[in-house]
Amino acid sequence: MQSSAHAGGADRPRRAAAGRTLAGGGSVGGAIFGGFYGQAVSRWAPLLEASTRHGWITADDEGPVGFIDLEILDGEVELVYYVDPARRGQGLGVPTVALLVELAAGNGARIIHAAVEPTNLASLACLRASGFADVGVNEFDELELARAVHA
Repeated sequence: MQSSAHAGGADRPRRAAAGRTLAGGGSVGGAIFGGFYGQAVSRWAPLLEASTRHGWITADDEGPVGFIDLEILDGEVELVYYVDPARRGQGLGVPTVALLVELAAGNGARIIHAAVEPTNLASLACLRASGFADVGVNEFDELELARAVHA
């Protein structure tokens, strides 16, 4: 698993390149992710203007897998990750989360938080297999999970 189209933080040229990649038709962004997340990915680039926000398209040798999005505030990360439906069921979730943890650690994170719909059993299993523990339920009735980051 690798990340590409790095964006966010203080790296404006890469952020701009990622914005063009995400907003454009081509082989990334809405063209491969479709549906809700296809639209979300194309709107993602402007969010990365914040110095606390970091995003990557994830890929393997077969092509794009999905994306990860980190918002880092005071050493704590709120994460979003997405695996393209066409790539699900291939064992890519755990490597995606492992990459996310590595990138979070490299950006100074000490703890990572995730919120997941209780019906998203695959994501819950992936996060739990990656060392996340249940910490409660948020105001949107999503399950909250967290894990420490060891640099």
